Amino acid sequence: MPRQALFVPYLAEVIKRFCFKPKLKMIFKLTPPFCHKTEIRSQPRAQHKVCEPVFYFRFKIINEGKSRAYNCEVILENLWIYDSSKLGKPKLYPNFSPLNLAWSGNHSKDVRNINPGREIFCDIGHIASKAYQISSEKNKYIDVPSHYEEALRFMLELPKFFFSQPNCLIPGKYIIQIGLYSENTDNQKLFLDISWSGKWKDSEENMFREIVIKRTEKPKQT
Repeated sequence: MPRQALFVPYLAEVIKRFCFKPKLKMIFKLTPPFCHKTEIRSQPRAQHKVCEPVFYFRFKIINEGKSRAYNCEVILENLWIYDSSKLGKPKLYPNFSPLNLAWSGNHSKDVRNINPGREIFCDIGHIASKAYQISSEKNKYIDVPSHYEEALRFMLELPKFFFSQPNCLIPGKYIIQIGLYSENTDNQKLFLDISWSGKWKDSEENMFREIVIKRTEKPKQT
């Protein structure tokens, strides 16, 4: 068989894969429904279940391509902490091990498929009321080095975590790196600058002045 006859179907398959492959996009806004106030219940074992207010912070993934994206997973890959002794520059947290973030509404699965045109949310973290943190979360804190024993924490949404690295953020300023991976399309990166005062406010409008999250670029190596 002529080489040209073999090349034509190969070229057609390459063009098909390029033109019809999935195209994932990561979007973040510090407004509902990305970030919003809701309620959380006390631990299931508690004798009387009580609903407490909580703020959730999420970003959205859209498949703008023409085919399904397979085995997508979202990873918290790096953490930078702004250090006042370094002229306000972010310092990379050493030996941070990448961990899966939770899909909104489904914390049991690390990977999922995303159909063309589908929009889904992934959780970054949450801030629950002081009462809920004391009753249900305080014994789970793994802090960055701090002196904020009684401060509210921004709890990172990590279904699985290591005791050797932080799973929450005390008041301060940070940058986190989030990676989006799929079996059959290009990987994506999202860098978020987080400035957290540690103060609770009841309304979304006021709370989003105490914790300000915005997109940024990867910090330069120092």
